Amino acid sequence: MKNAPHMVMVAGEDSGDFHGANLAVALKKKLPAIRLSGIGGLKMEEQGVEIIFPSSRLSVIGLTEVLGSLADILAGRKAIRQHLTKSRPDLLILIDFPGFNLHLVAPFAHKLNIPIVYYISPKVWAWRKGRIATINRLIDKVLVILPFEEEFFRRHNVDAEYVGHPLVDEFADFKSRSQQKSPIIALIPGSRNSEIKRLLPEMITAARLYARDKPELRFLIPVAPSIPEAMVEELIPSGFRDRVTLLRRPLKTVLQDAAFALVTSGTATLETALAEVPMVVIYKASRISYEIGRRVVKLTHFSLVNLIAEKEIVPELLQDETAPENIVRQMRSILDNQFRYQQTVKELKQLKSRLGNPGAPQRAAAAIIETMRKHA
Repeated sequence: MKNAPHMVMVAGEDSGDFHGANLAVALKKKLPAIRLSGIGGLKMEEQGVEIIFPSSRLSVIGLTEVLGSLADILAGRKAIRQHLTKSRPDLLILIDFPGFNLHLVAPFAHKLNIPIVYYISPKVWAWRKGRIATINRLIDKVLVILPFEEEFFRRHNVDAEYVGHPLVDEFADFKSRSQQKSPIIALIPGSRNSEIKRLLPEMITAARLYARDKPELRFLIPVAPSIPEAMVEELIPSGFRDRVTLLRRPLKTVLQDAAFALVTSGTATLETALAEVPMVVIYKASRISYEIGRRVVKLTHFSLVNLIAEKEIVPELLQDETAPENIVRQMRSILDNQFRYQQTVKELKQLKSRLGNPGAPQRAAAAIIETMRKHA
């Protein structure tokens, strides 16, 4: 290992960029001379990571979306392989994004004898359990962020360590002002173009139906850094735009005063839970992706909130269930029912306690440095 170690990081979407940036800060505090480079976004770049390929070009989900972005994916693969070959870093850090990281990056790095740490591991407990053998073969250390993941991986002889969820840090000082009577509802359509185009129109229609006899209601839509604001605006009917505000702000600030949220399944559901805001979780994939997924995913719930709670504490609507009438029915069952609303808030508070204490990026950085030194 060199006096000034070099680590390469690979993150493939906005949430990975966020976690990669926080990890970069923690690594630099422990090793001020460290050089960090790789694939990421603006947040990682702001924290001193040399970006060799923008993660925004890789943020796709589902089979049909991947096929449509194949040129960008191949360009990203070429860029990271050339970078690894030329720089021969002391360690490679993969952050989530398993379709790209596990299949296109890890095997190549393994052949170069570069130690690999996977931070925010693939959700092999949900589907594609065949990936466990690949992880065993290629990955030197897996750092997990959900309470049940460490035991799962260790049962399959994977060197795994639970470091806690990094979002806990973001909400450590959060003061929830969520009130059932608040006139604000958040519409959170995700951070991928395909998700937003598929789900935001359903959310907007549901919002209009629910607000028909509630003129005081206003709706906030957080727009992810990689998403063009004009694209989102085009999905909002002109007759409803005066009740909708688009915001380029961290999601937690959007949730500060929200009474409720409609949320696309993903990390945003957990942020909404940490803000103690009741919600309806919705998700709709392309028909091909859904048909493939339902044959291989074996879960009782699909949202992170309910998975961690190990029971349904927020409603989930999947695929054809996301019709606006169904969304409105679930909204009314919580927003218009004081007992259920307060019970949901209570259960979200309990969920927060299951995620442990702040400090996940620092614990992850310590484990990464230990792995690097072990393989020096």
